[in-house]
Amino acid sequence: MTPNIYIPIDRRHAMARGGTLPERTTGAALFADISGFTPLTTALLKELGLKRGPEELTHQLNIIYDALIDEVHRYGGTVIGFAGDAITCWFDKDDGRRSISCGLALQQAMEQFKSVKTAGGSIISLAIKVAVSIGAVRRFLVGIPDVSYKDVLAGSTIDRMAAGEGYAEKGDVIAAPEVVAQIGDMLEIAEFRMNEQGEKFAVVTGMTETASAMPWGDEPTLSEEQLTPWVLRPIYERMTHGQEQFVAEIRPATALFMKFSGIDYDNDAKAREKLDTYIQWVQSLVHRYEGTLIQLTLGDKGSFIYTAFGAPIAHEDDSIRALSMALDLLSPPAEIDFIDPVQIGISQGRMRAGPYGGSARVTYGVLGDEVNMSARLMGKAKPGQVLVSEFSHQSSRHVFDWDVPVSMLVKGKVEPITVYRLLGKVEQSQYQLQGMQYTMPMVGRQAELTLIEEKIEHRLWRSMSVLRHTNELFDVGVCMASVFQYCP
Repeated sequence: MTPNIYIPIDRRHAMARGGTLPERTTGAALFADISGFTPLTTALLKELGLKRGPEELTHQLNIIYDALIDEVHRYGGTVIGFAGDAITCWFDKDDGRRSISCGLALQQAMEQFKSVKTAGGSIISLAIKVAVSIGAVRRFLVGIPDVSYKDVLAGSTIDRMAAGEGYAEKGDVIAAPEVVAQIGDMLEIAEFRMNEQGEKFAVVTGMTETASAMPWGDEPTLSEEQLTPWVLRPIYERMTHGQEQFVAEIRPATALFMKFSGIDYDNDAKAREKLDTYIQWVQSLVHRYEGTLIQLTLGDKGSFIYTAFGAPIAHEDDSIRALSMALDLLSPPAEIDFIDPVQIGISQGRMRAGPYGGSARVTYGVLGDEVNMSARLMGKAKPGQVLVSEFSHQSSRHVFDWDVPVSMLVKGKVEPITVYRLLGKVEQSQYQLQGMQYTMPMVGRQAELTLIEEKIEHRLWRSMSVLRHTNELFDVGVCMASVFQYCP
């Protein structure tokens, strides 16, 4: 694995030529969402444990993403970004033929993964759904170079792609109405699905003639100076020191999802400057609290930022850091008066952290049920509110002021959950943020490490014992509250 695969392939080629990519362009946007990774993760952790499980999961994910990304690149597309188990792709100057051909090829590639058998005999079903739209977009490169760049697409074409995904089911390739209007005579359409406005989204099952392949050719060579702004510093250091095999891991972390709006990506000539100003300010907060900005997604009806605390850098007080940053996010500086009041959701728990994506395109991700929970709490929050899960509240309740807890139904949960609204910090609190605990896996004292891994697995899967490792054992002093759901 090399650092250049953290960069979209079209931008890699442009950088190698000493050029850049246009901010405004036209083409096709493709969204591909894979389902089945959550049960696969659960099965592998139960069968192989917290050490071998993530390693095997990464191996399986990379095989699947390799097959999919190869098809995207074969048709001249580029993977702009990852969002959980999904990828957003761009096909420049495409009228829909290459992107729809690619979507059908993605479905064909997934056939081999319909039933995945794990080492323990579990059978996991995987599937993919695809949505395609065409039109004009704006492509922004934003962020602090010393922290990390973000390459994102914006505009109504991306919103149309997202709308199409809402009508897709497993195994579908959905073409937005503008795609049908452009190349409808080439499409084999099984049915139409209509929205409230009467627009018809087509379920495409084939083409009278698929597009020709447009492979990218040889991988360009980039300098270290070009690469470093694209890869998180701890990850870059691990990769360049030959330690990438340690990156995939299960660890406690806190997820912060934030929705923001106030920028017209289609029509505002200063949209890039405004977005860059805002993202750099957010990154400065993330850097101050030593979190990681994982994901930036743009949309006219709301844009989203996902920040993780606890991976790849961990602290004993990651939940407090997330909550402290959330309060700062509610009050941007005067020069950022164009951003509307934000909505924030925070949750914490055990998550899978590490790179995924395969050999041609990769990202660093922090994934898990509590990431989804933080996104759902964000969706429930009103503008200017921070909603927090019960466990995140329990781990930091004495440092902050809270509103009265409420019961709330959220997607994915059968029973209502208890949610807390963050109001501010306790005035008399003199709490000081704790120092960094670790960025690398522990080394040495193998017997003790083996013992603690066994205890963790015993607790997680049999709910019998609780273990806390302290300074006396590892000279680290990290309370594994998020793993054990317990901290004395």
